Amino acid sequence: MYSRKDLEKMKVIGELDVLARGYGLDIDHMKKSEIINAIFEAANAKPETKEVKRRPPRNAAQTKLKALRVKSGLKQKDVALEAGLKLPVYSQYEQGIRNIDGCKLITLLKICKVLECNLVDIVESPELIELLTLNQFNY
Repeated sequence: MYSRKDLEKMKVIGELDVLARGYGLDIDHMKKSEIINAIFEAANAKPETKEVKRRPPRNAAQTKLKALRVKSGLKQKDVALEAGLKLPVYSQYEQGIRNIDGCKLITLLKICKVLECNLVDIVESPELIELLTLNQFNY
């Protein structure tokens, strides 16, 4: 950050021009004193606050997946290892970052085997749950 004195000491208007453009200022047709004031204000302005991206709230399916894992007394890495998944992938399913309905059937079945549960217990899609329930498949 520059003080007003530092800016006033800059002898070449080109130095101020480069600095001003760095702050996104359009200094065409401005006097040196105006340029100095504009740079000083831009340098001392509070930065814009960025919107914080928050993880979407857990839905019931993700809570169920975690509950099944906790009930079985396993850690995420245990489930991931036994189901043949990488830990971040399983973690993302549990957190709802990845949609568990989008993974391969064999992966779903491996997770069910590890957690000793049925497929209907871990899928999210109401349509899929209905089909599994209607046909009374014990997956």
